[in-house]
Amino acid sequence: MPYWISNTAWYIKLTLSFFVASFISSAIGMVLEFRSRTGGIFLLAVFLPFVYVFYVSGFLSIDGFVFGMLEGGYLSFYSYFKNRFDKLAMYLRRFIMIFFVFTSLYLIRTLVNIIEMEPLQEVSQFMLSGSTLIGIFFIFSFILTKTIRGIRAYDVFVYGPSRSGKTLLLLAFYNHFVNFLGGQRKEIILSEKNKESLKIENMLVDIENGELPKSNLRTDLAIYLLSGKKGFKPVGMTFVDYGGEHTKNFNPSQYDIIIEELDNLFKIDASKPEHDMGNLDFIKNLRDTHKDEFAESVEKVTFAHIYKKFESAGKIIFLVDGDHIVDYNTGGKNDLTKLFGHYSDIINIFGNEKSYAIVVTKIDKYRDLSNIMEDSIEAREIEHEIYDQLCKISTFKEIVNMASQMPIYMYTVSVDATMKPLTMESKYSEMQREYLKINPWRVEEIGKFSF
Repeated sequence: MPYWISNTAWYIKLTLSFFVASFISSAIGMVLEFRSRTGGIFLLAVFLPFVYVFYVSGFLSIDGFVFGMLEGGYLSFYSYFKNRFDKLAMYLRRFIMIFFVFTSLYLIRTLVNIIEMEPLQEVSQFMLSGSTLIGIFFIFSFILTKTIRGIRAYDVFVYGPSRSGKTLLLLAFYNHFVNFLGGQRKEIILSEKNKESLKIENMLVDIENGELPKSNLRTDLAIYLLSGKKGFKPVGMTFVDYGGEHTKNFNPSQYDIIIEELDNLFKIDASKPEHDMGNLDFIKNLRDTHKDEFAESVEKVTFAHIYKKFESAGKIIFLVDGDHIVDYNTGGKNDLTKLFGHYSDIINIFGNEKSYAIVVTKIDKYRDLSNIMEDSIEAREIEHEIYDQLCKISTFKEIVNMASQMPIYMYTVSVDATMKPLTMESKYSEMQREYLKINPWRVEEIGKFSF
């Protein structure tokens, strides 16, 4: 009889010990990331007792256990240093189902052997016990696959309508990346008249000179990617600034139609691995090699890029213009109702494998922040006050309800806390507020969410 057949029991011990050790080692990696922590703790709670039972019964294979610990440790190491806990979660969900199938087959094989050896009157008892055990394994496997969640934590996408404060928030985060995260930037700018004005360095100079950055024209497209490292972990944040209409209808069928149109226009082979509308280098190549076609299809390229960023980003930040809060009773509520309806549609489409944050900007227009510390009780009270006001809007309340199924947070920020709120007199006259500078207030809270 061949060696591998005569040692089937040894292979079974090796395989099961490998699975158990791999789950334990991978669970330790899951615990390191806040979004994945619950699944990691549940994995440890389920599989640590297996080690004890296997060891006491003599079923534990040291070779399989060591190999599983090394394999799970490598995956945890990779996920932590690449900030890709989505990969680890995907691996675990698949392996748990394989473990369930393998263990169920082993139990069925054991039951068959027992049935062949035991008297008929005891067979029904063994069948009941075996089916109960398989049922328990199935329930645990189902719960584990639903509990284990991991996000692409290094990729953050900031999204909001025009005039929602994207540009100033971009500049604030650019300073944060450069000064604290060893950061750098990539940018792609398409504009006939505004190209130089839309570069980050020129917008910073405008701010220093007491001027607001110029608004985008309808055909302008600017994409900014900030990247750096927090400790050993890579982090990135993408901003898309587009002068056209507010992009909507982010459904898969609409995306497929637009991608087909772009592929035909640019003569792209969609099967090539480098075909990725979410990749900045790919879009740069399109711009440089198809200048005329690119200029004519800015709106479609913008839609496709934003869709892919929603799809790939692990964390999404939705911006809300603080002016709508100030003008809540004079049209602001209607604008917010539409905006939150749009945001809830996006969350429904792109699912719960992500973390979301709703960020209300321009809080300096709502309240004088000059004497309010950003980490103070009074600062949190302002946040709660705005939250309570937004909860009167049905579409926002719908998003609050979604937070029971996925992590959704709300923050209030200001890029310049030294600015004074507009008075009724200055609001309806030509009086202007003092020059804006980059003096962030509670922007660090977004940094904690993001990184």
